[in-house]
Amino acid sequence: MADEGINALAQILDGRMNQHNESPPLLDFGTIKEGSLLTDQFPVPIPKKDYIVCESVTVKSGDRVLVAWVGDDAVVIDTILKA
Repeated sequence: MADEGINALAQILDGRMNQHNESPPLLDFGTIKEGSLLTDQFPVPIPKKDYIVCESVTVKSGDRVLVAWVGDDAVVIDTILKA
């Protein structure tokens, strides 16, 4: 009986540890708001000085954008429109 309990506990702990090891998505959607970037997966405003925009992209407040995460850097790679 004790072995079953220990095994069940080990499975629960393993499952919870694996949840934290999942890597974040590499692509994300976001919105430009007053110069800051709010991505769908990280909805804390990222100031303009702390994210990167591809040279050919111009963004303005309210634009929806496609964001690539490169390490800890958010890179706006394009604006997106509804079909």
